[in-house]
Amino acid sequence: MEHSIRYITKEEQDRIESLYSEHNKELSAYVERLLWWNSKINLVSRDVSRETLKKHVKHSLYVSLFESYREGSFFVDTGSGGGLPGLPLSLCFKNKRFEVNDIVSKKVFAVNDMILGLNLSDRVKGRQGDIREMGWDEEAIIVTKHAFKVDQLYSMVEEKKWSRLIFLKGHEEAVEEAKNIKGSFKLSIIKLDAKFMDPFFKGKGVVELSRGANE
Repeated sequence: MEHSIRYITKEEQDRIESLYSEHNKELSAYVERLLWWNSKINLVSRDVSRETLKKHVKHSLYVSLFESYREGSFFVDTGSGGGLPGLPLSLCFKNKRFEVNDIVSKKVFAVNDMILGLNLSDRVKGRQGDIREMGWDEEAIIVTKHAFKVDQLYSMVEEKKWSRLIFLKGHEEAVEEAKNIKGSFKLSIIKLDAKFMDPFFKGKGVVELSRGANE
């Protein structure tokens, strides 16, 4: 299997920093809502700090480095927990529609409350359920942040309508997990731990899987 693996460029990092700065007010409002809900139910680590949450929000935006994301219109964020990466992405890209999915109903309740409070309900909705049992009417790009192994999610959605799977996860583990996939696919990985990046990104990557492309 031949993968495309490279480090993030400084220009790409600058692009994400600019995107974050441009939408800082909306993203900060999301962080405050997420902190409030996290004090009620466990959406992310209980002791997570505001500054660490901001880094997770910024991490979410690196999904947009892939051309498939920039050209896509409908996305399913699965295993989302508290709305990462779907809510930060939807705040920064007004032309995208999202279904934010988690199997835990109380997490989806919190996400739907945040969607309403952030004025996203015209194009974003929370949906509770097992991704294996869900369907949608149009081709989706499925995104996820540290919720699934690559081969695990692929097997769960293999027969569904999607063009790409985009993972925010460790780049080395992604390569190992993909070895378990049977069938034709291509993996494109952008490693986020270049020397100029924050230590928070050590080992982290953004991983795109497309099927039928490596024959």
